[in-house]
Amino acid sequence: MSTFAETSEQRTAPRRRALVAARIRYGGGAVTVDCVVRNISDTGAKIDLSEGVTLPEHFEIVIPQMNAVHRAELRWRRGSEAGIAFLDAAEGEHRADAGPLAQASTAPTPSEAALKARIRALEAEVVRLRERILELGGGL
Repeated sequence: MSTFAETSEQRTAPRRRALVAARIRYGGGAVTVDCVVRNISDTGAKIDLSEGVTLPEHFEIVIPQMNAVHRAELRWRRGSEAGIAFLDAAEGEHRADAGPLAQASTAPTPSEAALKARIRALEAEVVRLRERILELGGGL
């Protein structure tokens, strides 16, 4: 993971504020992590996710509300916030299942508190399900 400060001088595209639920996928889709997109540009985004979640250097981010899927690279991480660069934007590649990001500002967004509460509830459910699997002798 390269480390650089989050400064406007290093941005190549203007950012738009967002509060949109998204999902990070890696491991061939075997692992998914819920997150919230806080701001976004054509070349990257700032996301918010649970501090205990470890991210690989490269992954996919799925943003259903924007009809977008991007290959991404983790650029920085501080607590629950992370900066990501869209690799497909850097390569001039456009995914067939990714819609225009400009439409994002017109879509309604759920409240941040509601999204964080949902993420916490889902993480707790995962823990309960893992414990149940262990009880049944399935192991993980």
